[in-house]
Amino acid sequence: MYLLTANDTVSKFPYSLEELRTDNPNTSFPLPISEEELAAWGVYEVEDQSPPAFNEQTESIEIGAPALVNGKWVRAWSVVAAGPEEVERGYIAKAGLIRTERNTLLAATDYSQLPDYPGSSADKAALTQFRQALREVPQQSGFPWAVVWPMPDSGL
Repeated sequence: MYLLTANDTVSKFPYSLEELRTDNPNTSFPLPISEEELAAWGVYEVEDQSPPAFNEQTESIEIGAPALVNGKWVRAWSVVAAGPEEVERGYIAKAGLIRTERNTLLAATDYSQLPDYPGSSADKAALTQFRQALREVPQQSGFPWAVVWPMPDSGL
């Protein structure tokens, strides 16, 4: 990912090498284009940085304008307070992911509920108890942000 500068300020971000060629149709650029050649055109590579940690319940992250740090352009991030609608969307999305995971675990134990399940009655009872605990995951006080997953009996 690149940016285009004019007078040492960012004039376009993101910017691509294709845009550089389109913006300068009468110029033949070598392949690959060196950093020095790009700099002559005011084009600089932007280093990707991992986004910062944030509380997904109440915050979101936004990509900021790249910043010049120690002579290199780096992607900047900002953590901002999430609005009520964004908090609600985040809750719904996270709850959906948790329910999908729960449903996958339930489906993986469906065999135990068939009449011809070959396990002992103790095994079937333990699996039934595990499945009930999975169904109760959405009622946990920390749902969906702090879920304590039930564990099946170690013998199963």
